[in-house]
Amino acid sequence: MNETTLSNCKKHVVDFIVKEGDPEMSVVEDDIRQDLAAIGIEVNTRFVNASEYIRLEENGDYNLFFTRSWGAPYDPHTYLTSWDTPSHVEYSATGNLEPPMTQERLLEKIATVQQELDEIEIQTQWKEILDDIHGQAIFLPLWGSRVPYVLNRRFAGFTPSSQTYTYPIENIRILSGSNNVSIAPGAGNALFSSAGPIHPHQYFPNQLFTQAWVYEGLVNYGQDGSIEPKLATKWITEDLKDSTGVIIGQRVTFDLREGVKFHDGEDFNCDVAKLNFDHVLSDSAKQRHSWMGAVRALKSWECNNQGQFVLETNQPFYPLLQELTYIRPLTMASPASFANGLETNPELSNSCNPGSSKWTDIEAIEDFNCAGLSGSHGTGPFKYISRESSDDGTTDDSVLFARNDEYWGAKPEIEFVELKAFPDTESVEAALLSGELDMALGIGPLSAQQVQNLKFYQSDVVDVRHSDVLQHSLMVLNTNKEPTNDINVRKAIIHAVNKGRFIEEEFGGLELPVDQVLPRSAPYCNVDLNPKWAYDPDKAVLLNCPLVVVEAGANSGLSSGGIAGVVIGCLAILGLAGFVYKLISREKAGKPMFAVGEDVKKATPA
Repeated sequence: MNETTLSNCKKHVVDFIVKEGDPEMSVVEDDIRQDLAAIGIEVNTRFVNASEYIRLEENGDYNLFFTRSWGAPYDPHTYLTSWDTPSHVEYSATGNLEPPMTQERLLEKIATVQQELDEIEIQTQWKEILDDIHGQAIFLPLWGSRVPYVLNRRFAGFTPSSQTYTYPIENIRILSGSNNVSIAPGAGNALFSSAGPIHPHQYFPNQLFTQAWVYEGLVNYGQDGSIEPKLATKWITEDLKDSTGVIIGQRVTFDLREGVKFHDGEDFNCDVAKLNFDHVLSDSAKQRHSWMGAVRALKSWECNNQGQFVLETNQPFYPLLQELTYIRPLTMASPASFANGLETNPELSNSCNPGSSKWTDIEAIEDFNCAGLSGSHGTGPFKYISRESSDDGTTDDSVLFARNDEYWGAKPEIEFVELKAFPDTESVEAALLSGELDMALGIGPLSAQQVQNLKFYQSDVVDVRHSDVLQHSLMVLNTNKEPTNDINVRKAIIHAVNKGRFIEEEFGGLELPVDQVLPRSAPYCNVDLNPKWAYDPDKAVLLNCPLVVVEAGANSGLSSGGIAGVVIGCLAILGLAGFVYKLISREKAGKPMFAVGEDVKKATPA
């Protein structure tokens, strides 16, 4: 489009928020900016640190926001449930939906489907919800992310995770060299800078993969979404019914694994399970965990006389067991880590660390206090040992973990694990090739192009693996801030971005374009949604530059086919209007266009 016609487009300025250090988004941000400039939309990109990213996510001060779906095992139910939490970007993004849909109505539908127990009805309701979301044009689906894992050839037996944020190194076999390994991990889809406090009940800056090494829950998320035993060996689920036979809740009774020790030597048992649930689900603390449907659905958790752990819900809730597989917050810390051991009051001395991000309002509640945990002691295959940190304690140069020799399951061959921080992806690649670094795991330590180059040109040195597509990379369009509060502006942005081009150029085949918010592999998400949010410059120009459609076509904007389509569409609308006018006129004159024939009239009863 030339300068003359571009000057006649609607001029918009949009704020685009991208997290610093995200190796995927950093290489495509300029492509998106250029594509939108072509239809008169100026992009103000703000690369922000993790803390600022979270702050902007919560206060809604953005038009475009780069994020990802949560992936397995969180999609679709927990990811969409989290949309009613103000600290999540989707909350602000959905605040001004197109009528008749409202944010309240959408969230109500998301809550209702999770109370359904019939599989066919669950699928039907999820299809309707996904259609509703798709039609609002609040997401530009970009690409499906496959998590990369790069390992030195001295290792074997690594299996890519079935979850997005875990690095299952406990089953790796060591073919040669030291039993000690060094890892550059992806942390929040960026370069590693800190492991955080390694606290089982809290969130950022805690890293999910370290929490998964150290702590365990009752059940585990297996291949294809199967629910597998962990600290519980088996369980029975029963429906709770009222006097009329209507299901009003569920009861799950768990048999707990015996002989399990925490890293500090304490025993795991039902009392400890209840203690951890007490602190996550206390009246005050559970406000921080309300993104989980299980937190809202659970009404009681008790130990029976047989030492079994019994959960009851206040309503039917089909994802309960799946949510109990999550890495946090319903996982087990040693009772000795709590302020007063097993007797610790969950309101007066809660396990939450004082001064933690997003706990300010909860800490302000009268008679509630965050006392924290005195140590990072779980039951997992690795235990935390030490760290080398910056003077202010906000970043880690290295973090050391050791094998748990008392582990109840198969013991890892790896003896010590050192997490190492690197200044950039080039340093990570160089360390891998020199042998200084054993593994680069997850999204963040290497760019997609580096991963592909290592796979095809350095396969004698490293083994490159990938997960299936576990999550989708997305650009969120905020309905609560001008100009993206206008659905036509959102549609113009979606159709203007040529994601196929930059994905091919920047990712070298590692990622593929997607056209829906959630992966089709997620439960109930293998559905066909329309219209297709695909690259279509003709539609983008028509939506944002309507005064120059013909001129844009003549100057290489709209194709002749595009102009013809617009003309034909207009003629069709005019023709339909004329037809309706003629139809009404004939009816008024007593000469209906579609009069019933005489033979039919005679056969019709009076």
